[in-house]
Amino acid sequence: MGQLGRFVPGGRKRLTMPGEPATERVRDLPDVRRERLLMRALQNRLLGPLVRRILGPQRIVEKGMAFWSARLVLTAVEAGVCTELADGPLPEDELRRRLGWHPRAAGTALDALVAAGLLRRDRSGRYANTLRSALFLDRTKPSYLGGLLELSSTRLYELWGGLGELLRTGGPAAAEEQGEDEFFAALYRDPTALREFLAGMTGISTPEATLIAARFPWKRFGTFADIGTAQGALPVRVALTHPHLRGLGFDLPVVGPVFTDYVSSFGLDQRIRFVPGDFMAGPLPTADVVSFGHVFHGSPERTRRELATKAYAAIPPGGAVIVYDAMTRPGRVDNYFSLLSSLNIMLETREGYESSTDDCVKLLHDTGLQRIEVRHLIGPTSMVYGFRPGRLPRS
Repeated sequence: MGQLGRFVPGGRKRLTMPGEPATERVRDLPDVRRERLLMRALQNRLLGPLVRRILGPQRIVEKGMAFWSARLVLTAVEAGVCTELADGPLPEDELRRRLGWHPRAAGTALDALVAAGLLRRDRSGRYANTLRSALFLDRTKPSYLGGLLELSSTRLYELWGGLGELLRTGGPAAAEEQGEDEFFAALYRDPTALREFLAGMTGISTPEATLIAARFPWKRFGTFADIGTAQGALPVRVALTHPHLRGLGFDLPVVGPVFTDYVSSFGLDQRIRFVPGDFMAGPLPTADVVSFGHVFHGSPERTRRELATKAYAAIPPGGAVIVYDAMTRPGRVDNYFSLLSSLNIMLETREGYESSTDDCVKLLHDTGLQRIEVRHLIGPTSMVYGFRPGRLPRS
């Protein structure tokens, strides 16, 4: 016997068999009355704007199509748009010539950057940096944060294409984590990739390090050691804020030249030094304060506990341990970026994830630290720190 087909409102074809109960035949029909009421509410001149704000699809579309905006901004940063405009406004044709962009798309892209708030355009048609882009996207400034965006463009953008596979298998997408390789070991073997990665870490860490330098009680301490220091964003910001402190950055030997160049650019060679080593293979260098920035999130809990125990042993009575990462904060509605950061580190590593601030507090407490504090820093990043029982010896 053949099937009978008919179209129902909404464009869906409903196939039924002869003799099928009527209730079954109409089950897929949309609620036309509800649809009509929603349409009228959206079309109403008075209620429409409010209804569209609450029920409209725009936020969903913007989230789903956010890669348009991301690709525009990342491309502009890679091309050095804001660096070219560092000396002042430029007309489109001159800026286009410097960037090597084609006239068909250049004007549209530049106007889109204006709409995004990264550029300004004056009445004569010249483009200029905004205050924010001049401060953070000019490669010639120490405040440049574009390293993170350049890393996102060259590495993370494609990496997120593996999200579906991560959700199906739980395995990372990073090429460095395939087979017997491990992410950091493979990355550190490639000098170019390493420099890009370290610059990206500076882009992540600089705003956070600036606040840590202000919000942690550094005045009572004399020395600090930053573990997994990368270029040295935290040591530099702490040393610039507190002239009495001396510190060190601890990382694999290959990082040394990059760290030294960065620290030297701030004239801090005499107060900050580099100590080569592997924090997984032996004890940590001793100091009054030991810090871990975006280190724990790449490791499973057992490794985090090992590192916390090593840090406890490296500080004197009264010393402190600082951990900062993109941790979720229980009870907060807006953990979106922390959760995305957790997915990102899962794509990068086999066992990494972003913990909650509560989990970090418990970990430090289990290690023996006391008077543990949680401080939100910026964006998704929070700092958790605690003190070893006792009184810091006087120097």
